Amino acid sequence: MEDGTILTGLAAAPIITAVVQAISVAFPSIPRRLFPLVSMLAGVLWNVAVAFDAGELGVTTVLFGIVVGLSASGLYSVARPVVEAAAAANRN
Repeated sequence: MEDGTILTGLAAAPIITAVVQAISVAFPSIPRRLFPLVSMLAGVLWNVAVAFDAGELGVTTVLFGIVVGLSASGLYSVARPVVEAAAAANRN
């Protein structure tokens, strides 16, 4: 994979976080325990699309997509308490 493809793949983490959050709002019946799986699938889809466009599709693409998706899931887990604390501080 070229550097540009890798950077484009990494840039997906905040986008995937936002997409999963939108899915959680649009479909509240989805159990929260499935969100990391949704993030992982979104990461794989994103990276396969980017690599296919660049002509670099391979096994590494899928593995990188899994890593990016799980990173997005971790980003959400870390950012959520921070956002909730900021919202609580603004209410007071």
